[in-house]
Amino acid sequence: MSADENEIALRPAVIGDLEMVFRWRNDPFILSHGSSHREVGWEEHLKWFGETVSNESRRIFIVLEHGNPIGQIRFERINERDCVVSVYLVQEFTGRGYGLRAIRMGCAAIFSTSDVERVVACIRRDNPASRSAFLKAGFRETEALSLCPGDHYSLILSRGTQLE
Repeated sequence: MSADENEIALRPAVIGDLEMVFRWRNDPFILSHGSSHREVGWEEHLKWFGETVSNESRRIFIVLEHGNPIGQIRFERINERDCVVSVYLVQEFTGRGYGLRAIRMGCAAIFSTSDVERVVACIRRDNPASRSAFLKAGFRETEALSLCPGDHYSLILSRGTQLE
């Protein structure tokens, strides 16, 4: 691993990350790139986050740069063989390749700790940077999947694919 790759790490989210993830989730930059385009209220977030950190069907990791939290990557199991990935970084850390590294590291972790066969990414068509990062990580575009909204690309990474 090069020195650049060593500056990014993942750690499992814990309940102490609740407020930080809430701030990130409602950040205007992150909202503008997300699928829902809506702010989340505290009570909704509190319920969702509590379920997420304690639910075996969901895994959420905090992305760290030199030990400092800069974003999150989340995986949600949707059936026996597939999970959906969602990732975002705080604005000042975008454009540096950190998202690509988080995607690679997160997918490697999911494949090594679960029996999922595919990771699915639903990427908004107006977010070319995100699409590029997933393609560079080894994801491949596929036919539109019913779980991805119509204005999104459907990308899949299969178990055994070399994380590029």
